[in-house]
Amino acid sequence: MLETLTSLLLPWSELYADSAWIPTTILAVHVLALFAGGGIAIAADRRVLLATPGTREAYQAAAADLRTTHAIVIGSIVVMVASGIALATSDIGTFAVSKVFWSKMAMFTVLIANGAYMRRTESRVLTAATDAGVMIDKTTQWPSPHLPWAVLKRSATISLIAWFSVVLLGVVLSEI
Repeated sequence: MLETLTSLLLPWSELYADSAWIPTTILAVHVLALFAGGGIAIAADRRVLLATPGTREAYQAAAADLRTTHAIVIGSIVVMVASGIALATSDIGTFAVSKVFWSKMAMFTVLIANGAYMRRTESRVLTAATDAGVMIDKTTQWPSPHLPWAVLKRSATISLIAWFSVVLLGVVLSEI
């Protein structure tokens, strides 16, 4: 199967290997998308971890801010996937058997799954914060326990770990 795939991708592999600008361009696009999406995601995760909203409006603002960053992050991930496929298929024989490559793909999958979960949680935060049934305790200024901010913080922690792991494994992979 790998031999068939390698044969099928041979024209691309040869074009990639024989070009001076194609590998540089694809790698630059991949890294720039990683910096843009990952940088914005890391900054948003940091804001979530440091935030302790105390009012309905503060929760709404924090969740809305996070939602706007995800549009940019998702776009960057699409570019990362496209450029990553181009990079991986340039030497499919090496990458297909690399434990580092598959570890990176596993962490990338965790990142994507966590991001989807985080988007759902953002919606729950917005819904809970705007729902008339959610009360803010006047003495502590803390929301009712139904507000899923703690879940969002846990997802932000997982996101940070996944982004740093993807970058680390990508650097290791570049040395293969």
